[in-house]
Amino acid sequence: MTVSVLLEGTLKDGERDGFTALLTEKFRLTKTFDGFQTIDLTYNVEDPNNWVITELWDSKEDYEKYLKFRQEDGTLDDVASVCASGPSVRIFDIVDTSS
Repeated sequence: MTVSVLLEGTLKDGERDGFTALLTEKFRLTKTFDGFQTIDLTYNVEDPNNWVITELWDSKEDYEKYLKFRQEDGTLDDVASVCASGPSVRIFDIVDTSS
């Protein structure tokens, strides 16, 4: 079952450009993982240091494999080092409401 993943955090002042560049680079590899569908980085218009990453994956298991890789390769530590708070990670089941 497809899952939606929501990561959220708040950057330290002055870190936004570097954070955007880091994730632009990291997302290239993300897009090659089994089960990957989409990923987006967005910034809060009311608080420009508040960011959200939204992702779609074929399954929770696919995402968990990817997350483990990112823990092991140091990406999560890199992200945490520029954040004043976060990141939080939440995984959601998508419910079909089209019928």
